[in-house]
Amino acid sequence: MPYQNWVNRAQSLGLKSPWEQACVLALLASGLLHACLFWLMDQSWEDPLSFRKATLFGLSTGVTLWSCLWAIDKIHPKPYDPAIRNTLSLTLLLEVFLITLQTWRKEQSHFNHHGVINGLIELAMLLLISIAVLAILQITYRAWQPHAICSCSPAMRWAIRWGMLLLCISVLVGYLITWIGQYQALRGDSPTLYGGRGVLKFPHGAALHAIQTLALVAWISDRWRIPKGKAIIDTLSLAHFCWLAYAMYQTFSGKDRFEFDAFSALLIIATGLLSLASLRFWLAPGPGSTRS
Repeated sequence: MPYQNWVNRAQSLGLKSPWEQACVLALLASGLLHACLFWLMDQSWEDPLSFRKATLFGLSTGVTLWSCLWAIDKIHPKPYDPAIRNTLSLTLLLEVFLITLQTWRKEQSHFNHHGVINGLIELAMLLLISIAVLAILQITYRAWQPHAICSCSPAMRWAIRWGMLLLCISVLVGYLITWIGQYQALRGDSPTLYGGRGVLKFPHGAALHAIQTLALVAWISDRWRIPKGKAIIDTLSLAHFCWLAYAMYQTFSGKDRFEFDAFSALLIIATGLLSLASLRFWLAPGPGSTRS
């Protein structure tokens, strides 16, 4: 049966329950729907009231939730795993729902304290994402424990560890830029720019999706039996850290994304060289496989 085949496939990819499958599908479908509306209505990308946020948060949160549920599935199980999975799914779904609701209300979803309803919605969003972050931190802590991930190749094991760590750093950076944005808004300054031209959301998103890119590369290296899969993942992870450092430096120096100076150029070069080094490992001949 096609439906049962789809369910089996979803479960093999980490979506164990109909609830988890529904949450991920709802987020991705919302993102795609609002992407179509954004395109059909020819809205400006910079317009805070456009469907841009509903699109990006739907798609980004959908793949992030899926990745976290998949990562839990690879870690040695605990009795409270179902509670972690359900809580993470619910909180992320509700957060994106509130962001999308604000779009349809023609209200800004962030840094909006005009009126009781807007203030309560922003407070609820902060509470929901904080609960989700606690779950993500717990998953990451467990992933880094010795022998916690035994069913994967070394490449995939380290893709999960580095990817989840970069996700944790990214969400913590999200708290930092939110605090800075709120402080600047209270002073009457822009809540989205720092020091003139620094884009506050840039470092938050710089390595947010490393868990997907690293896991995909690890899967390909396993599939093709690349001998140095772990070295590829380690090198690409360092490239992600350099890119994140670049984004942090640009923003908190008050520079636009690609407004270079000597140090930012050095970080960009390091990111590029590490990416090329991972390609070199990819092409390196050698016997064996990445599998333990």
